[in-house]
Amino acid sequence: MFTSDILNSKWFVFCLLALVVFAVFGRAIWFDYVQLDEGVLLINNGFFISDISNIFEIFKHDVNYPSAVAPFYRPVFTLSLILNSQFGISSAAYHTGNLLLHLVATLTLFWLFRELGNSRNLSLAFSMLFAVHPIATSIVAWIPGRNDSILAIFTLLSFILFIRFLKNGSWRYLLGLFVAFAAALLAKEVAVGLIPVFVFYYLMSRKEKGSELVATLFSGLIAILVVWFWIRESIINSARVAELSFVQILSVLWSNSASAILYLGKTILPFNLTVFPTLDGSTFVYGFVALAVMILFWIFSRTKIMSLSALGILWFVVFLIPSLISYDQAERMVFFEHRLYLPLVGIFIFLADSISTSASKRFDIWKYQSKLIMGLIIFLSAVLAFNYSGAYKNKAVFWQKAVADSPQASRAHSGLAVVYIMEGKMEEAEAEFNKALELNPREKRIHLLLGLSYLDQNLYDKAREEFEKEIEIDPNQFVAYHGLGRLYARGKNLKEAERYFLKTLEINPNYVLAHQDLVVLYFSQNKHPQAIAQLKELLKLQRPEAMHPQIKKIIETYAKETVLRQ
Repeated sequence: MFTSDILNSKWFVFCLLALVVFAVFGRAIWFDYVQLDEGVLLINNGFFISDISNIFEIFKHDVNYPSAVAPFYRPVFTLSLILNSQFGISSAAYHTGNLLLHLVATLTLFWLFRELGNSRNLSLAFSMLFAVHPIATSIVAWIPGRNDSILAIFTLLSFILFIRFLKNGSWRYLLGLFVAFAAALLAKEVAVGLIPVFVFYYLMSRKEKGSELVATLFSGLIAILVVWFWIRESIINSARVAELSFVQILSVLWSNSASAILYLGKTILPFNLTVFPTLDGSTFVYGFVALAVMILFWIFSRTKIMSLSALGILWFVVFLIPSLISYDQAERMVFFEHRLYLPLVGIFIFLADSISTSASKRFDIWKYQSKLIMGLIIFLSAVLAFNYSGAYKNKAVFWQKAVADSPQASRAHSGLAVVYIMEGKMEEAEAEFNKALELNPREKRIHLLLGLSYLDQNLYDKAREEFEKEIEIDPNQFVAYHGLGRLYARGKNLKEAERYFLKTLEINPNYVLAHQDLVVLYFSQNKHPQAIAQLKELLKLQRPEAMHPQIKKIIETYAKETVLRQ
């Protein structure tokens, strides 16, 4: 039916992997937002990411700019949202983008496996398994999860170019490596793990051509790393976000170290996946079984220390460790599965090398039995992934599953409460908020969300009480200060309203809503110089056509007087 030329062509590989990806995850295109970070990144920042002229602006700010702040500098991720938005701003458009990015990552993995010397069919088998692995579900079905597929693309590409440079010493591969490595760092901080991977692989293959240029190679990589670190620190510091100290990082790693077993289990035995995984609500059985399987593979394949199998283990560890670091309190830590996307590659490198070594004489990937086993594993993974993806269908399904799977997680209950608020189910929302507070009395954002809910219901005394409680827990919660400003503005206490709006901007100078409210407040009091000053700041952050109608009218009023042109 098919000639061998067709079966061996690159187009056949592309079409087969594309078919598999779309068959398993295609329905995710029609999924809605699940309200986990999309509120800030896609909705509040919608006016910003829809403007392609902001491409250069993203390199000056943290990932949540302009509507919030975050301790993460990831401009390549934001760039992907800007480019995606040029084709549509619906959830379907973004999910399509996620699907395509996952496909590109899968194809790049196939390329890497071939570059590492694996046979075409073994490379295709593991690429297909990667394409349908249940871990990939959140990468496709949860829009912010695309950051890990972007990270994987540039990380894999960097490693491929690194290998090619060592083989022939071509400067075009070196320059390509530098660009890909910089892009990986600008996608996610986890990319620093490439340095130990590069060093290990170089020590494995020092006899290859181009190794005499290793000083230039590593000097360039370190220079890129230093420049990236300096820029990142400058951006994060300007956003007034407190960084973790080295001692704090070690402490967090130690307290979360058990999760490494949890993550390992999900790579080989992905039967206990959940949208909101916590240590308390998870089982470690699969992790220990997976560890035993890997030890057996190591023993029976007679793996050497300086081998691709060892490289695979190193890959898994160095790209997983950063995922165990969190700015959250220990009781709020959630071990999201999208963080396992790139480390999963290391497990596949380990397994592929183990199969390709001495044990391959007994387990030949080309034999009928071996093909059948691999086919069954791929099919089972596809079924698991397809079924699991339904948990990301919409916000209600997502957060109900989060509460069902992790009933002791206060964040899960507060997330479900937000869904109930959006659906107008206020009694259910308050019940979930109260449950969250029972589990963690100092849970951030619960009092804030309650305050906003009471404010919408014009229950001002209750709203004020909740906002003040939130500020007591988190003195830098600028949205709570803004809520108090809105509260006092409604009560015609304009002096207090101004004070809280200004306090909001003191914490977050780029908070659009506070600028808007100050414009209205000053305009209503005929304080035109102050109103114009706020408008000019607002125009730096937001396009006029994206502004509130009331702000547009004020702009038109001032435009007639030409004061904004001065």
